[in-house]
Amino acid sequence: TTRDSIDAVMERPPPEGSDELPTIYRFIDTAGIRRKGKVDFGPEFFMVNRALRAIRRADVVLLVLDATAGVAEQDRVLAQKIADDGRACVLVCNKWDAVVNKDSNTFEKSVKFFREELPMVRWAPIIFTSAATGQRVGKIYGAVDDAINAHRKRVTTSVLNEVLREATLWQPPPSRRSGAQAKIYYCNQVSTRPPTIVVFCSDPSMINDGYRRYLDRKFRESLEGFEATPIRWIFRGRRARDVMRNRSMNGNPGDGGTGTSFPFPYAD
Repeated sequence: TTRDSIDAVMERPPPEGSDELPTIYRFIDTAGIRRKGKVDFGPEFFMVNRALRAIRRADVVLLVLDATAGVAEQDRVLAQKIADDGRACVLVCNKWDAVVNKDSNTFEKSVKFFREELPMVRWAPIIFTSAATGQRVGKIYGAVDDAINAHRKRVTTSVLNEVLREATLWQPPPSRRSGAQAKIYYCNQVSTRPPTIVVFCSDPSMINDGYRRYLDRKFRESLEGFEATPIRWIFRGRRARDVMRNRSMNGNPGDGGTGTSFPFPYAD
């Protein structure tokens, strides 16, 4: 049983016949984390704290689940922390060989089950493995590589605004009971690890959680490469006249308004 977080450096050789260099991975094996109410103050308390800090150290978190036991409450807590810390994630469902009465629909039903039970990491890929037989264990390396690329992905401002324009056309921003409607002007990506998108709008308080999830889903559907990483959304208020005076709708940040200006729907 692991009592503390242990760093293990592993080298993955390149494919046969390839001129590529070996890939070096640093895996952090954490201690098992029980529910908070069952953890007494003492060695286990510090073990759990070090395990949680390991999430912040990692680029990609492999959340190992028991395919035979389903999702426990502590799994949901860990998944929420992974999302809150902005870490890339891969769901590894172990003990797939122990699942009984499998048929052609078991895989799809299992994926749907884990998606519904862990909505906070609904974007994370799922791998069903067996540590006992080695089934699909080799696919973890590829999933980690894809997750790292997604976590560091950057998209140009013009492409982001094309997707945002289409999203607002399909579903306008929320409005108040008085009839006042939020106006979304433009967006740009300000950082990676995780990808962070700032959206400039008339009133950030009017953009509710439902519309944030809608934008997140539309961006993932329209842009490839965000399958294993959270997208951090920041909404900032800005007056329409300041937007039109200082910059274009599809230019680059800080370019002083160069480029072709076109209005977003519902921004007038």
